Amino acid sequence: MYNEPDTFFEAVFTGSYWIGMAGSFVIAILLTTYIHFVTVRLDKKLDWKHHAILRLLWQSVFGFFVPAFGAFLLAAGFFAIYNINILKTTYLSEDYTIILLMLLVLNVYYFGINSYLLRDSREPDITTGENGEKGVSINPAREVLIVDTPTRSIPVKLDTAAYFFILGGAVFMRTTEMPSINDSYRLDIPLKTLEGMLDKRLFFRINRQMIVNFNACKFYRPGKNKTLELFPEPALYASGAKIPTEHERLHIISEDRVAPFRLWMDR
Repeated sequence: MYNEPDTFFEAVFTGSYWIGMAGSFVIAILLTTYIHFVTVRLDKKLDWKHHAILRLLWQSVFGFFVPAFGAFLLAAGFFAIYNINILKTTYLSEDYTIILLMLLVLNVYYFGINSYLLRDSREPDITTGENGEKGVSINPAREVLIVDTPTRSIPVKLDTAAYFFILGGAVFMRTTEMPSINDSYRLDIPLKTLEGMLDKRLFFRINRQMIVNFNACKFYRPGKNKTLELFPEPALYASGAKIPTEHERLHIISEDRVAPFRLWMDR
């Protein structure tokens, strides 16, 4: 109804209003779907940190200018159905400005989501155990976590770590090859610090007690109070096994993390 002479209540009782609304809705869906499609694929080929200038160029071309031109063509086609020349209307001076702003906002939105959820891993903190010995160190370039035990040091590939969790105040890591949660490695490092070391594309912290690997997320479903129930693979506990009280909600994705989790899964 932008710059239309009729009031909203006058327009809703005319057929042309609903036809125009339907046409605008279809065009908007096509544009937003296209930008999402393009952005997801550019994320896989050109990340913002290592290819900033090149990514900005291609994002501008395929994420803004192409859909901007497409929006004009779609609108022109819609007008042509009614034998109206779009160049003889106020479309370019009024409606098109709003559409360009919408396209810009969509690109900025996806850039913000990428920066928040998919940022690269940070440099690890230096940590030591109670007796001054080294605890856990990580080399992001090698994607290996070194687990130091009293008798040996075990290099663990991060892509084999199914999840990290807290039990009894201690942090543990279970790999995909471990038959039981009781076989998990104990780590001398806080979960918060560990979270900062891990690749955000591969790992996600679902609550205060647990970080999961993307490949370990078997399925999830709606839980109570707007939460989600995550069922990882391997399963936390075998069917019928006694579950510690503090682990009864270990697989629950907190309400405030549900939206970021869904975006993280949608890649």
